[in-house]
Amino acid sequence: MSDKSTILERLSKRDAQRLEKLQKAHKAREEVDACDENEEYFAGAFKIKSEYIEDMLSQVPTMEAKVLPSHFDNIKREANELQKYVVTSSFFLKEFNMRKYLGIVQNLQTKCYELEDRYVPRKKFGFSKKKLPKSHIEKQSSLDDADGAGKIDSNKWDEKLFGFDSMANKVLTLENDDIFQRDVTLRNLKNCTIALKGVMGTLHMSNLDNCIVLSGPVTSSVFVEKCTNSKIVTACQQLRMHSSIKCDIYLHVTSKGIVEDCSEIRTAPYNLHYGDLEKHFNMSSLDKKVNNWDRLDDFNWLAPDIPSPNWSVLDVKQRISSWDEWWSKSPPL
Repeated sequence: MSDKSTILERLSKRDAQRLEKLQKAHKAREEVDACDENEEYFAGAFKIKSEYIEDMLSQVPTMEAKVLPSHFDNIKREANELQKYVVTSSFFLKEFNMRKYLGIVQNLQTKCYELEDRYVPRKKFGFSKKKLPKSHIEKQSSLDDADGAGKIDSNKWDEKLFGFDSMANKVLTLENDDIFQRDVTLRNLKNCTIALKGVMGTLHMSNLDNCIVLSGPVTSSVFVEKCTNSKIVTACQQLRMHSSIKCDIYLHVTSKGIVEDCSEIRTAPYNLHYGDLEKHFNMSSLDKKVNNWDRLDDFNWLAPDIPSPNWSVLDVKQRISSWDEWWSKSPPL
């Protein structure tokens, strides 16, 4: 009896092991099928969403000028949502496919900004083709200084804006969880260090004085307006700089940057480092192999064969080689 019991016990144990293997194999098969279904569903959903954005872009030439600003805002919002959809699906998308989809989104965003430049050339951060005389600029600057408090009061921080406003002598930090694909605004800051460790949709800087901005990758555009004596480290698809003086830009930009009514602007290659930077670059879909940091278009300088006197390449000996110590301290006065 004991031998028979032993044999039956062995057979039972073997059957249990065989059943366990079958269950594991079945589970693995289900997971593979689910992954395939996810990819197939994602491809279909992405196609529908991207074609919807393409359709919105195709409507631009036929629309009235007064409705175009809100139409472009809707396109940007849809494109940003599509980009988030790609990034949040990265757990089942193959890396090659994810980069392909992010590239399609980037092309849609680029087309949007190109059409906006053509059909709505006078937006808030647009550029005037007419250069003001130097005396007029100096006079306006003195008036702005004298009336600074009034300007801030009359230009209250809109609840829709996200970022920092009206601060001095501060170290200000935002992480990727806070800023991912958002439009970030930095305004009316003096003697501040602003650390932005993440991926932004756009970055707006206005009226910064003696500030250091350490920025992770920006999916679309960086706008700089009325900034003085500041150092900006940023990576983006487009740079637009207006009415700024004595600023050093450590830049990664995949298209040619634009400056107007600026002077004493110096550029250097983007050289920021932090823990998740490589990951954030992949999420932003910016091409790390394309950097036009030393190719700016000056709208006030039309001579094609003579370099603009309003910007130059920062001498290597004068560049800051590491920003590690600046994450936690404000600039010197």
